[in-house]
Amino acid sequence: MKTKCKQQAIIRSAKLLEKIQRLYSLADSGESFDLSTLTWEVAASPEVKPKAPPLSEVTNTSPKLSKVFERYRKMQLLDGVSEKTLDDKRSVMSLLIRIVGDLPVSKYQRSHANKFKDTSLQLPTEVNRKGDVSIQQLIDNAKFNISTTIFNNYIKNIITVFVYAIREGLCLTNPFEGLKLKQRIKMSAQRRRFTEGDLKHLFATDIYTGRKASKDYQYWLPLLGAYTGARMSEICQLYLGDIKSVNGIDYIHVQATHVDQKLKDPSSERLVPIHSKLIALGFMEFVANQRTQGHSRLFPELILHRKHGYAATPSKWFANLRTRLGFTGGDEKKDFHSFRHTAADHLKQLGVPESIIGGILGHQTGGITFNRYGKDYKPETLASAIEMLDFNFTVARFA
Repeated sequence: MKTKCKQQAIIRSAKLLEKIQRLYSLADSGESFDLSTLTWEVAASPEVKPKAPPLSEVTNTSPKLSKVFERYRKMQLLDGVSEKTLDDKRSVMSLLIRIVGDLPVSKYQRSHANKFKDTSLQLPTEVNRKGDVSIQQLIDNAKFNISTTIFNNYIKNIITVFVYAIREGLCLTNPFEGLKLKQRIKMSAQRRRFTEGDLKHLFATDIYTGRKASKDYQYWLPLLGAYTGARMSEICQLYLGDIKSVNGIDYIHVQATHVDQKLKDPSSERLVPIHSKLIALGFMEFVANQRTQGHSRLFPELILHRKHGYAATPSKWFANLRTRLGFTGGDEKKDFHSFRHTAADHLKQLGVPESIIGGILGHQTGGITFNRYGKDYKPETLASAIEMLDFNFTVARFA
């Protein structure tokens, strides 16, 4: 369809289908027809060239930014974007409106964008959770300002809304284009991996020395994070049917085949072999016991949250645990996602090819030929790399 826009592709497909049906009708009636007309494109008259609408026409009719965002949000929901992602974008648009005002979308200029930049960089994080406090008060009381990464995420979200507005003919330019800041640190340093000492500290808690976890997920989640590199949301939403065996290798199929399962993107679907350490700690027996009890999900005690899936409660639990263990001090940023960075860095230092690491973590790393025509890695291909995740800590077996 010569477009990356799903909505545009649907429109063009409809035009093409209409022409196909017309050709079938001609063929059925015995009339001649010309296959060269089989295209979604509309032939333009050589005398008349399409013109962009006058600026005055666009600016006089464009709706306010808040209304444009609601239209954008509905379109994104139809495309399968999660409510959590869209709520994050709504927070950014609300901040923009607080700083600059809710203007007709065509009225925003570069000066408004620069005002947003200058103001937001003085604000604290989680600004939209501070209640009914003025922007100036937030600036005056800020102990720490937002990072370059957070600001760039703000701009990225705003840009996508203006791109939508331009495509819909609601404005002509995107005043936020090119407003991102250059990163002063390497991407790999933005979120810290767990050191060997961190892992020993974590797995020396009473959850693992005396098996005092009140819930099963509290024991298994950090271990699965360490030995698979999977995201917390991916682990929490696992069904027992996602844990399989082929050619004598037990593995986890990270997928979204149930309505309550979601993946970050298509490349996130993958087959992850189950590490021998997890098997030695009793993971497969735990899975079998869950099946015997008639459960369908790995952690049936977790409740589905509208925005955060099954990871809502575990996220709060792990956040409290990492705070108690001191993983939040200084400029350290260590959370459950750090397990992914730990696994990736560990394998990288051992010389494991990037494509294999990508196969384990669900990252698309190869070129277009590799990704389009190459199939997902089989568990037996990844098993040897998974076994290289060898960490120097010991825990008590699951009872």
